[in-house]
Amino acid sequence: MDAAATLELAARWNAAIRRGDVDTMAELAEPDLVVWHNHDDLEVDLVATARTIGWLRRNVPDLVWEDVAVLPTPSGWVAQTVMSGTAAGGPLRAHTCVVVTV
Repeated sequence: MDAAATLELAARWNAAIRRGDVDTMAELAEPDLVVWHNHDDLEVDLVATARTIGWLRRNVPDLVWEDVAVLPTPSGWVAQTVMSGTAAGGPLRAHTCVVVTV
């Protein structure tokens, strides 16, 4: 996959996550998708990932992701973002990094 196609896929994936569009996420992902969390060292599947995105959308209604960088790699892409919004306990601001292999 060339860099342009990789960045197009990244844009579609990121847009689906931001909308909470689980159907598009499933369409774009492999059935055996694995997401590893650095904060708890867990590996989760697409269902668990979608559940987390849904929880975020319900509990942080003004949730936004600001792209800092989305860069193609030889095997996929790396996305650095800032996730922010207002949670029940107050402002939420989290720096995130996603490494995707396709």
